[in-house]
Amino acid sequence: MSFPNSNDDVYLNELKTSKPIFLTLNAKEKELFIDCLLSVTNSYLKLIRVMSFIFRFIFNSRNPHSLRSRPLTGDELKVASEYLIKEVEVREFSKEISALRKGNSIPKGSNLRNLNPFIDSNGILRVGGRLEYSNLTDNQKHPIILPKSHRLTKLIFACFHLKNLHVGPQGLLCAVRQKFWPIHGRNLSRKIVNDCITCFRNKPVVANQIMGNLPAERITPTYPFNVCGVDFIGPFLVKAVAQRRITARKMYVAIFVCFVTKTVHFELVTDLTSETFIACLKRFFARRGKSSIEYSDNATNFVGAQSELKRLSDMLKKPDENVSAYLASEEIKWKFSPPRSPNFGGLYEAGVKSFKYHFRRVMKNIKVSIEEILTIISQIEGILNSRSLTSLSCDPTDLSVLTEGHFLIGRPVTSVVEPEIIDTPDNRLSRWEKTTKVVQFIWKRWHRDYLNHLQQRSKWQFEKNDLKIGSLVLLKEDNLPPCKWVIGRVKDVIPGSDGKIRVANVQTQSGLYRRGISKICVLPMNSNE
Repeated sequence: MSFPNSNDDVYLNELKTSKPIFLTLNAKEKELFIDCLLSVTNSYLKLIRVMSFIFRFIFNSRNPHSLRSRPLTGDELKVASEYLIKEVEVREFSKEISALRKGNSIPKGSNLRNLNPFIDSNGILRVGGRLEYSNLTDNQKHPIILPKSHRLTKLIFACFHLKNLHVGPQGLLCAVRQKFWPIHGRNLSRKIVNDCITCFRNKPVVANQIMGNLPAERITPTYPFNVCGVDFIGPFLVKAVAQRRITARKMYVAIFVCFVTKTVHFELVTDLTSETFIACLKRFFARRGKSSIEYSDNATNFVGAQSELKRLSDMLKKPDENVSAYLASEEIKWKFSPPRSPNFGGLYEAGVKSFKYHFRRVMKNIKVSIEEILTIISQIEGILNSRSLTSLSCDPTDLSVLTEGHFLIGRPVTSVVEPEIIDTPDNRLSRWEKTTKVVQFIWKRWHRDYLNHLQQRSKWQFEKNDLKIGSLVLLKEDNLPPCKWVIGRVKDVIPGSDGKIRVANVQTQSGLYRRGISKICVLPMNSNE
């Protein structure tokens, strides 16, 4: 096969000639290219590497005889970084750069006016200053100015945050200012740290909500213990008789707290079987009257402790036939709070705390007999039922108060009535009576200030609605470190009677869980991310 002669006129007329093509970008196309490039990745290092390969491709296209195929060098990465920063500065600080190039001063109202900026030989806007003759590097003497809230600035902050092992806001800002000077950098530094998922998981913040309205059972007048909550305390080591060689066994204390009057009642429970629990209810109803509604938690706070407590957890979660039959025969409604939400039963949880406060200080680690522990819990019950609820009158000279004991026996159980001696002259009082007079005066002022403080609690002032369907959350676990808490997504929310979100169902890999908002930590990212 022979090719036609290159001098043939017919061949030359049919031959297509190639012309060099030059691609140039105008200002809008260049801005669109930068925006597309910034949206490619969330990593600043990857971004400048992409830009470095683009510059290498341009160089190889213009110089086919000296192709670059080695790994990227530091100079190539520096050129790419300076190009991106320069293009962003031209777009964000166009007025300032134009004024500097014309030799004019920075316009009034500009964020750069106090920085004494100048343009270096590469066309980059830098901070001026008086450190020209110092032995610092050029970037430390004259940092590169970065615009606030720009994506490139955020990527640089995120890069330094990871490079410095998730440093805090102050350390992050210090590290960035070694080379750059971001406008409003302190606020951006806090935002980067707060939005970091790794930092949040190691120091999570639980969801919060404005304090809800009191249930109807708490504010409807009725006789004591008609509506009450029950919880268990223990175990305690108790001996059958007060002898040295008798083996101690575990026993528990059941606490009943009235929702209306806050009166408490304690019962000793020998074990955690359903028969013992029914017997405890019968003793309680025989002494205090039958209740119409009983509240309790779902007993998940008992799980993971002793094997005996697991039986109690199962009994309260899924009452067996004996307990269900007894509650049905007595026409008693039993209501449970959401799983792992002790704040829903704060009334009886506070009673548990008060009981332990007195019991631990009196008994310490001593093994007591049944008679001794019955005596102790009865005395603690009397002390707790003698706490003051409010003053009985508005007269400043009247120190009488309303206690839980008034609803049971018409007077405080343990308190001793003392004569009013505040208005009595000091010369008619003994040394002990003068001390009592000072105590009464201080107590009266404290009680008045405390009642005023109750009307100004922050829980009644702030409302939050950060828990939404689809939010990515962490489920708080008391026995696990925060970095091991399970991640889930809110499937649906359960508002209270006031319309505020109190409980949510969270879908995880292991299943669906219902939790109160105090056990949920909302991750700092939206559902789209």
